[in-house]
Amino acid sequence: MIRNLFVAEVQIQGMTGYQVQGMYRACSDSFWETVAHAAVFRDMARAERFLQKCGSRSGWAYDWNHWGKPADCIPHCADYLKKSVPVYSVL
Repeated sequence: MIRNLFVAEVQIQGMTGYQVQGMYRACSDSFWETVAHAAVFRDMARAERFLQKCGSRSGWAYDWNHWGKPADCIPHCADYLKKSVPVYSVL
């Protein structure tokens, strides 16, 4: 389940962008972890529009190929999500 979606400003390879992030919990006895979508937007307005689209989906409707740890996050052995998100820029 993903909750508390928000737009975060990120720095990737020296470039500033905006990415949808949130909190993910695999099951009731696991930790809440930061999760991010792979799309990085150049401006906040486009990221906010994408946030509205993501926030209107049911938990089962997410395509998990596009979600993972934020690019700058270091996974911990106790984390459920082990892979970083494959970052791509949206033009």
